[in-house]
Amino acid sequence: METKTLDVSPLQIKANRLDLLGRLTEELAHEIKNPLHSMVISLELLKRRVAAGEADGALERARILEAEIARLDRLLDGLLHLLRAGDDEEAQAIDLDTALHELLPVLEPLARLARVTLDVQPAGTGATVLIRPGALRHAVLNLVANALDAMRPAGGRLELHCTTTPEHVLLRIHDTGPGVPPLAHPQPGTPGLSTAPDSTALGIAVSRALLEAAGGRLELQPRRANHGGTTLLLTLPRAPRA
Repeated sequence: METKTLDVSPLQIKANRLDLLGRLTEELAHEIKNPLHSMVISLELLKRRVAAGEADGALERARILEAEIARLDRLLDGLLHLLRAGDDEEAQAIDLDTALHELLPVLEPLARLARVTLDVQPAGTGATVLIRPGALRHAVLNLVANALDAMRPAGGRLELHCTTTPEHVLLRIHDTGPGVPPLAHPQPGTPGLSTAPDSTALGIAVSRALLEAAGGRLELQPRRANHGGTTLLLTLPRAPRA
């Protein structure tokens, strides 16, 4: 089926980015509080062990503090990546597997908070695409946030599977939510069409526009018989070999 380029304004893209960041930071605040609470307790115990001359106990608490600091660093680094708008970025040859790996510090706690099992399968090799990194992050996070919303409050499973063809890199995003009604418009990004209840689908529309600007496309896959959930397929052109 022929698709038409979606007309999404730069203002809509910026509005969606702010909305997405607001939602993410609100949810991830819980993930930030947990290690901070653990660090406060460990620090108090560390002071007591040092005062009592218990070297082994002090080292144990120091290791816990170190692990919690590293956990916070990964999470905050992921958030900083998202805050970089990337509007002025040039298209770059980037590895999709690497891009997904860099998003994991944010995706994993989001999935955990939504009671969702996250399954990420990289392509392994040859998954280099030509796209603005910020646009790719924005598009993927929009689609993941929509999928997680669709599975609340019951939870479920979210799959991000990356594969390659001679000309394209494919990212399949499948959730086990209620799915899109069979009679819904077949094109993702259509206003009012979303895999999540009470959604305006602006996030999906923005994702589709960003991908199309890179020469890719976003498609809603037909629902398989006796299978629920929603499957979105991102198709991106492979970067020319040097």
